[in-house]
Amino acid sequence: MGSEMTTGNGETSREPGELNEEERASIFAAANAPKERLGTMRSGRVAVPTKFIAWTIVAVLVLGLGGEVAQHFFETYGKASPTTTTPVLKGTPTTNPNLPTLISLQVFIGLKDIGDEVAPKFTLHTQGGRRWRLTSHKGQVIVLVFYNSICNDICPVLGAEIRLASRELGAAGNKVDFVIVNTDPNATKISVRSSALTVPGLSDDPSVTLLSGSVDTLNRVWSAYGVRIKVGAKSNEVSHNNVLYFIGPNGNLESYASPFGTESKTGLYSLDRPSLLTYARAIAETADSLVP
Repeated sequence: MGSEMTTGNGETSREPGELNEEERASIFAAANAPKERLGTMRSGRVAVPTKFIAWTIVAVLVLGLGGEVAQHFFETYGKASPTTTTPVLKGTPTTNPNLPTLISLQVFIGLKDIGDEVAPKFTLHTQGGRRWRLTSHKGQVIVLVFYNSICNDICPVLGAEIRLASRELGAAGNKVDFVIVNTDPNATKISVRSSALTVPGLSDDPSVTLLSGSVDTLNRVWSAYGVRIKVGAKSNEVSHNNVLYFIGPNGNLESYASPFGTESKTGLYSLDRPSLLTYARAIAETADSLVP
């Protein structure tokens, strides 16, 4: 499984700090304890045991278009340093009986706290051709992800997780928006029929927005959010690091997670159903915990 590198046509390798299969299996088992209703988890951010922290360190790769060096990301969001011992979640431990399950879910997705950074502003266009500004969505929780408009990267996996997380949220979903930023510099034109929406079954979900723009405009967004894009010798060889952000209703970057999947020899991404459901549940509960 690769948590950092997604390619349209290439190989993946395990990144520093990525969970191995045994670690994921252990976390998966803990995370799938008897399920509680969303909303019972809103007890605030909590401290996490040190052994969990070591599993959640994420390295940002140096790629071509999306900024000059990986340090850009870590300098912008210092709390995300790969050597940090900052807990995944802030706050005071509680006696909430659901706490072990919540922590396990957050560790499963590699959740890292960012701090009090304001989310970088950007303006792009939606699949319907409308202008979309991040600053116009204060009051909403934004789950921000990055994948290709033609859905030849981690899109089938992450898109499915978004679909499942949206369903998991239920009524709370009215205050959560899922926003996908296109990462393909060779396919910047999007529509309601874009594969990024149709393949994972997101076309009819009003909480999901696909965004794109000119390469220059997209590159500024990629750089601002530490997304590194690399174009290979062939036009269909586009790769990028995988990251998912949670932006709070106040417009602050709260945390980020590490999407992952299994790449076949033909470059197709997949993930087993139990892991897919667990990741989706973690997205939903993390987003729900930010809803006022």
